[in-house]
Amino acid sequence: MTDFYKFHGAGNDFIMLDGMKLNIELTKKAIAGMCHRHLGIGADGLIIIARKEGFDFEMIYFNADGSPADMCGNGARCASAFASMLGITGDNVTFLAGDGPHQGSVKRVADTGWLVEISMRDVARPEKSGKQTEINTGTPHYVVIVPDVATIDTLSQGRSIRYSPEYSEKGINVDWVSIHENLLHVRTYERGVEDETLSCGTGVTACAMIAGLSTGKTAWEIDTPGGRLAVSYQLQADRFTDVKLQGPVKMVFKGETELTAW
Repeated sequence: MTDFYKFHGAGNDFIMLDGMKLNIELTKKAIAGMCHRHLGIGADGLIIIARKEGFDFEMIYFNADGSPADMCGNGARCASAFASMLGITGDNVTFLAGDGPHQGSVKRVADTGWLVEISMRDVARPEKSGKQTEINTGTPHYVVIVPDVATIDTLSQGRSIRYSPEYSEKGINVDWVSIHENLLHVRTYERGVEDETLSCGTGVTACAMIAGLSTGKTAWEIDTPGGRLAVSYQLQADRFTDVKLQGPVKMVFKGETELTAW
């Protein structure tokens, strides 16, 4: 039997596996089975932390359908807290994700709770921006500015964009953002999950950047259905730099499973 842990970052939940000592290899079908909400453990994604020379760990991330992804902001925050909890790192973390190296800081605020900030990669400023803007913050996002995110039918509208001819093959995450002075309200439809998630780290980062292009602000509090996150950055002529994502992380439970059974 193999230990697994269930973590969430602002409602964005993940199955965590410690691959520092074990070589964990899972099929796409097995990952999808473990992440299934009714027939499995249930999660928005699965994360393996593994050894990587020059880093505290490597984050290997999979969507709920078993497909790999380069980066997941909330997943990376959960992975940082997970590594700290296991004693692999201290309060400061360096790790490698599919989109490159990252740093983080972990502050324990309860027995099973942390406040975690991570660095995100530099992001190219989109050539065109407006009410609908495409931007890649480690994963691709399609950001739509709306007056009130509460009125959006995220499932039907998200699927219509994600499965449109332009995006159907590779997929895209869809975010709706409403801008209120220093506060953003965001909802996200995620590819790989193929549904709305309670929050999305790369998604709120994308929304904060698009909001910054229209307002000039470089630091935002962001309300999502799963909780509040914070994003800050420096806005340069052609890119966003010094990007930080901060928010809560919680360990929900620990269990055991037979990996080969999936």
